[in-house]
Amino acid sequence: MKKKSLFISFAVSCLLCGCSAEKPMDVSGSGVHFDGVVDGVSQKGPFLTGSTVTLQELDANSLEQTGKSFKGKIMNDKGEFAIDNVDLNSPYALLVANGYFRNEVSGEKSSGTIILMAIADLSNRSHVNINLLTHLEYERIRVLLEQKKMSFADAKSKAEQEIFSNFFDVSASEKAENLNIFGDSEGDKALLAINVLLLGDLSEAAFMERLVALGDDFSRDGVWDDSLLKTEIADYACGLSMWGDLPKIREKIEAWKIAEVPAFETYMARFWMDQYDLGKCDASNVGERKKNANKASAFYGMNFICDKDSGWVANKNEFYGGCDTCSVMRDPRDGHVYKYVNIDGTDWMTSNLKYDNGDFECFQGNCDDYGYLYKSPGAWYFVNQYDEDYNPDEPAAGICPSGWRVPILDDLRHLVNSASEEEKKQLFSEPERDISLAAGAEKTCYWSAEISAAYQWRFSLDVYSDGSIGGWPQTTSMLTRWGNEAFFVRCVRN
Repeated sequence: MKKKSLFISFAVSCLLCGCSAEKPMDVSGSGVHFDGVVDGVSQKGPFLTGSTVTLQELDANSLEQTGKSFKGKIMNDKGEFAIDNVDLNSPYALLVANGYFRNEVSGEKSSGTIILMAIADLSNRSHVNINLLTHLEYERIRVLLEQKKMSFADAKSKAEQEIFSNFFDVSASEKAENLNIFGDSEGDKALLAINVLLLGDLSEAAFMERLVALGDDFSRDGVWDDSLLKTEIADYACGLSMWGDLPKIREKIEAWKIAEVPAFETYMARFWMDQYDLGKCDASNVGERKKNANKASAFYGMNFICDKDSGWVANKNEFYGGCDTCSVMRDPRDGHVYKYVNIDGTDWMTSNLKYDNGDFECFQGNCDDYGYLYKSPGAWYFVNQYDEDYNPDEPAAGICPSGWRVPILDDLRHLVNSASEEEKKQLFSEPERDISLAAGAEKTCYWSAEISAAYQWRFSLDVYSDGSIGGWPQTTSMLTRWGNEAFFVRCVRN
């Protein structure tokens, strides 16, 4: 992690200091003087009040820093800033915002700081916004000036067009420094979508690492060459739509009560649909079914149906097993997706947990089909009327995702007594029932979270090779071997 941090710091320093310049660039800006106030808005989400904004003068001929700089601060929750008494002998300036920001995905204030930049020609403007697009275009502009000998205006326009088209396969209609995530133009909507797409569930450090890598990728030829990252982000965006999380992001941004939130969702959808090669969805092909053709995608092969109101809609239940009565959920910790079925009022996962807690095994080396074998379910509930730690109405999640938990004795009894033969088949797949046969045993055991206060027994959920299920108390002789035993985990919803 330390090496990554050093790399990020070095890369950002190169951006600020112009490490990549090997020879002067003729950008024809000499003879222009600027004297006044430079203002704008600095946004990832909006930078927080008190964050710093520094304006650095760039040489009119080489775009190297002259050493003259001016400082300002973010003034309000919108991320607005103003830098007074700016006196430049060149029209070119680099603006650098550094600070905490409002996170569009979590809705919270960031726990770490980030740096965003914008390069601007102040010949005929004094308002410059700082955002992800201005940041990503900076190094590409320098490459175009150095290698292609373009004018500053042409290099900036080309960089804007290239970067925007890499996200949405359309040309940019506005300058990056004019865009605002609370504006109502198409460019503003697209900018907010890009903010959400690139941030995802990342920490600030991981986000900056992604931003540095992406800026370097764009700078070389104006093309986003990292197709795996593109697909990873597309899967994230598709998942937000599939699991109903995208409206929650809108709600979190609206809760800031800063301004109206533009309709960024259209651009979110456009991004992942393009990566899946789904094509158009309009009145001419409503009801058409197409498969995700991106082999690198976690959702490769998933069927999408063209809906007249929602565009391409995922048929996720079909993709996850064709179970008419099943639903699906995504573990927010690692993105793993699980089917679950409701059995007499209780939701049970229909596949074994695959969460990496750092202490698991794979049956016959095959975790993909069978899930993970755990040495502990992560939480214990003590069965004893004198033990106040046990509350069956408030069981902890243990190793399960938030909102789900390791089953207790009452869950096992309910399942054994109420599950129909068809529900048992849905709950325990053929490969999982075959585990006991492959191991030369008569049953496969699953963790329960319940043990006696005296550690004399625990209940397990047992699945037999014929598909029947039962709950069985494991005795002291079994418990003495816990340190060497590993069992599967099936989670139930709270």
